[in-house]
Amino acid sequence: MRHSLPARARRITATALVLLVITAATAIAHVTVVSRTPTPNGVLKRSPTTASTTFSGEIKKGTIKVFDAKGKKVSRGNGAKDPRNVRRVSTRLNSGLKNGRYVVRWNITAGDGHKQSGSYSFRIKK
Repeated sequence: MRHSLPARARRITATALVLLVITAATAIAHVTVVSRTPTPNGVLKRSPTTASTTFSGEIKKGTIKVFDAKGKKVSRGNGAKDPRNVRRVSTRLNSGLKNGRYVVRWNITAGDGHKQSGSYSFRIKK
């Protein structure tokens, strides 16, 4: 004798499995970059005052530093997690940056403990 689940029970089971897969995928996903200031590969007409990187989820800690073309640091301190936004690292920049290429480097520990880093560049051309 063959027994089958009623259609409603099959739908409930299928829905539960889909939700389980989605929840598991979200739990193991790392944060991703959602915005950066200054814009990567951007050409600015004046010196920016800050640099920041915002992520898709909460970060535990992080640093962000900016360097000129000669490798000299032009940001103040090491930057840090933004106290106003748990998803962002930010730093203040020295005033009056000159024309040229600058590199932004960030390192974070995501909310899941995963360490991530990245970099991008922008230019100033007054």
